This record gives sequence, structure tokens and C-alpha cells, in this order.
Amino acid sequence: MTSPILESVESFDVAYEFTATTFKKTSRLPHPPETLPDGRIFIWFRSWNHERITNEAKALEFVAKNTTIPVPRLIEHGIHPDGRRYLITERLDGIMLHDIEEQGCLRPKTQQHTEGKVCKTCVDQAYSSALALITDVFLPQLSKLKSKERGLDGFVMPPRWLSIDTQPPWKGNKAAFQTLPRKTAEYHFQHGDLAAHNIMMDRETLQVKAVLDWEYAGFYPAGMNRWSGTLDMEAYRSLCVDLGPAIAEFLAEEYLECYETWPDQKQLERLVRDGEIPDPVKLKKKLGSC
Repeated sequence: MTSPILESVESFDVAYEFTATTFKKTSRLPHPPETLPDGRIFIWFRSWNHERITNEAKALEFVAKNTTIPVPRLIEHGIHPDGRRYLITERLDGIMLHDIEEQGCLRPKTQQHTEGKVCKTCVDQAYSSALALITDVFLPQLSKLKSKERGLDGFVMPPRWLSIDTQPPWKGNKAAFQTLPRKTAEYHFQHGDLAAHNIMMDRETLQVKAVLDWEYAGFYPAGMNRWSGTLDMEAYRSLCVDLGPAIAEFLAEEYLECYETWPDQKQLERLVRDGEIPDPVKLKKKLGSC
């Protein structure tokens, strides 16, 4: 007997359903164009919106099998006839790390650190616990998992910090992201979106209960996750700016392919002069010398 849905939430690209024991994530079909009050047409589009669900499911299986990193148990994943993809995991009882500041003190009434709205002691303990797991378990174990090809099982998900649907020269060029095989296993397995909003904590112990949201996971060049060493939200947001050096270091081959096929070369030349994207001439010379 199917358990009743207790809660459902939708964003433009994903639908979430919760039962007493399970969590389901389903990709949504493209959102129909919407006319804004000022007359402009709003169109929401997200590349690989369906594929990333399958990628997360495979990542959960892989991590559960090859590490001791706590992740939700995958129950099922698949594809609907209309192309939407879904995954179902066990539902865990916990609190997201980034929500702890809003909860007050999480200790029993007679042991509370403070009666204020924010308990700095609980917040500090939770973040310290999360960073300890990341440093001592998460990163060391993932770094030992290597592959000769990028991505996971033939699928290559671009990094979270790259706005592939809006930024030139990436927009509209999904074909550029390939597995790029190497002679040796030089790609390291990475989560791809490690942040406080993707870490669930135990309410009582304030220890990590699970690391969630593995949509961006896969094998990539060491350092491409650009882990800053902190779970601070401002540091997380800063990864999406000043991308020139990161593109040159981690996405050189993909970038050059997209650059050469971009229709407005003058636009790209301006971006190069402004330092927003790498100089393709210098990048080709660098690759040629490698």
C-alpha cells in the first residue's frame, strides 16, 4: 500500500513529495512562457533538468557503496513516459544546517544555553561538526575515488558555479561537455554543491545525519568543486563570480569549443578584455604546452 503524501512542494524545475517514510524528487517539464506585468515574456529553462535527477540517483548508489559518508538510502529511480525523471529515498528526520540559526536552542528546556531566538552555542557546534566530517571523512574518502573519464556513467554535469543557460559562450552548447578520457585515472569524485543547505544534522546530537543533493556529482579535475574550506554562505555565493581563472583551469577544452562556435565574436572579445572570460589565444598556447 502506497503511503499518503503528507507534503508537496514545487519549484520551476523540480517537484518534491514527502510521505512519512520517503522523499521523492521529480523533474518538471518546461514551464510555459509567462507574461510579466511590464509586458516582458518570462521563460524558465534549465539544461539537463531531467538528467541531473538520474545523475543524483547514481551518485547516491555509488557513494553508499564506496564510502562511509552518510547519505539517504536510495529506494528507486526511473523515467516517466513524458520524460520526467524521479528518485525516491528514505525520509530522514533532521534539520538542515543552514536552518539551525532560526530554531533557537535545540537542547532540552532544562539544559538550554539561551532563551534567545539564536543559540550561538548550538550553531557553532553544528557547523563545527559539519566541517569536521567534511575535513576528516568526506573529502579524504571522495579524493580516493578516481576515474579516467569525467562525469558519472557517461553523463557530464557542468559545475554549479557556471551559468550555462545564460552566460556566453556556453549558452545553448550542451554538446561541449564530454567525458574527455585520459590515459590515467586523474579525475576525482566530487559532490559539486557542498553547502550548508545540503547538509542535514541530527537535532539532538548536532552531528551530520546526511549529505544531500548530489545532482552535480561526478568525476572531475581535482579542485573543480572549488571548496573554500568554509560553509559560509557568502563564500558559497562568491564561487559564481570572477570565473575566468576557474574556466581556464578546469574547463579549458570545453570553453575553447564553445568560444569558436559562438555567433557574436565581438561580444566575446569584449568579455576577454574585461577579464570575465579567458583569452582563447593564451589558453590554446597553454594547452599546447601541456
